Amino acid sequence: MMARNGMTPTEIGKILTDEKVLVPSEIVGNGHVRKDGIKRGWNRNTVKRILQNVTYLGWVSNGNVKKINYKSKKIMTMPMEERTIVKGKHTPLIDEETFNIVQDMIKSRTSTRVKSYDWLLKGLITCKECGKKLSIVPQKHPNKTTFYVRCNTYACNTHLHLCTPHSNNLEKLTNYVLEQVKARCKEFLDETKYMKVANSSKDTILKDRLNFKNEILVLEKKLKDIDKIIDKLYEDKCKGLFQDEDFTRLYSKQTETRKDINDRIKCLQKQIENEDSSVDINKLVKDFVELKEITRTMLVSLVDRIEVSEDKEITIYYKFNILNMRKLNDEEELINVG
Repeated sequence: MMARNGMTPTEIGKILTDEKVLVPSEIVGNGHVRKDGIKRGWNRNTVKRILQNVTYLGWVSNGNVKKINYKSKKIMTMPMEERTIVKGKHTPLIDEETFNIVQDMIKSRTSTRVKSYDWLLKGLITCKECGKKLSIVPQKHPNKTTFYVRCNTYACNTHLHLCTPHSNNLEKLTNYVLEQVKARCKEFLDETKYMKVANSSKDTILKDRLNFKNEILVLEKKLKDIDKIIDKLYEDKCKGLFQDEDFTRLYSKQTETRKDINDRIKCLQKQIENEDSSVDINKLVKDFVELKEITRTMLVSLVDRIEVSEDKEITIYYKFNILNMRKLNDEEELINVG
């Protein structure tokens, strides 16, 4: 009724959070918790998904998503008219008139983004406190537009105080990062320093590669266990031990876990490949130093991610462990910040 009376998903989410209503993930037992131990609250997207879910009408909807193609694991959400919907499968929680009114109100508030900004550090900057990506916000002035980076957790859940803005001037941040990366590359090209770092870090790199491979083996075993669980769920569903809604919930939980594991395996395999191709680092670094204008392709070939903290501390993590080595001074040992 709150949505029918004109309240936005953001306003509804704030009320539910203030009243300490459990979010769906907590009800099914996989509630997400921040690094500081605080549970996530309701946000606009969660409320909107519930308001648009035909399950509450007593309907069952199939074909909600599909793979882009058989070679890819990426999925896309299908429009309502292309889904298979069967009405009257269980007792509805709301009437169809209310549902349709709410859908019209949601559509009336939905706007299409007309501008998409492309920037050099896009997708590389993350929040140190919550781990989410940082996006950019334009601030218009009479003569020009200035861009600032902002934490996505803060932007989506401002009223929950889950994170802070992490606001930084994009131009200054970009220039600082490029200066730091270029300085690191110049240091790497110093033959004496390079040989010393390479010899000192050889054992560390081999150890890291072994750890990556061992973790992949553990994750692959977990994948097999998940496949067995999914097969058992399907068998139990066929025997009538599960309602469709319960099966969908349990199946979704397992497939989501499987997706996270597959993503982690890909990440580890990528790190192994990066280390195995270390003979090409010299060329990458040299090209970066010599280029007058740094391209995004060149930057992402060297940098894995850039962390920005609440107090504006910036840490750059490179894709190659040997570039993450830091030399304190001639007498001290090397440390690894990656």
